[in-house]
Amino acid sequence: MSYYDPNQQQNPQYGSGYPPQQGGDPYSGQQGQPNPQQYEQPGQGYQQPGQQGYQQPYGQPQPGYGQAGYGQPGVGEPMSINMQPNVAAGLAVIFGWISGLVFFLIEKQNRFVRFYAMQSILFSGAVFVINIILSIATGTLPSGVALALGCASSILWIAFFVGWLITLINAFQGKTFKLPVIGDLAEKYVNTGSF
Repeated sequence: MSYYDPNQQQNPQYGSGYPPQQGGDPYSGQQGQPNPQQYEQPGQGYQQPGQQGYQQPYGQPQPGYGQAGYGQPGVGEPMSINMQPNVAAGLAVIFGWISGLVFFLIEKQNRFVRFYAMQSILFSGAVFVINIILSIATGTLPSGVALALGCASSILWIAFFVGWLITLINAFQGKTFKLPVIGDLAEKYVNTGSF
């Protein structure tokens, strides 16, 4: 295989920047001896996925959870509902555990959508339960501790909003985004059916 070298002279026969072909005229049917320099050396050049030493080119989407090779998530996986996987995953996140539960129950096949639905259930459910506990503790403890718990509750809601927004954006874009602990639990449940 020969490569274009801008420092080489142009081939007058073809008017291109490619060097003259070695090994005979390709149009006459006569083939000369192959030029050993025109073939790549072992370990150089492009390698196909699956070969030893292959690295994914920078900027290309990594095959992630629910992705069949490159491209959109869940492509190649069947869907129970007539919807694009990224739209279904985004809608599963949008209303927290309520929409997560709805999409988890109606989508039985696509693991990408089921992952986002379960992550939404666990994330918003955990924040909801922790906030209830903080509210009860705030009402029963002395005022100094109650004030500290009120601040903790506010910080919790801000953290929830930021996490929800990042998850929502990634779901609609078709990217896999796992929250630190909850994402692992959701993935484990979708893969095995138990925590």
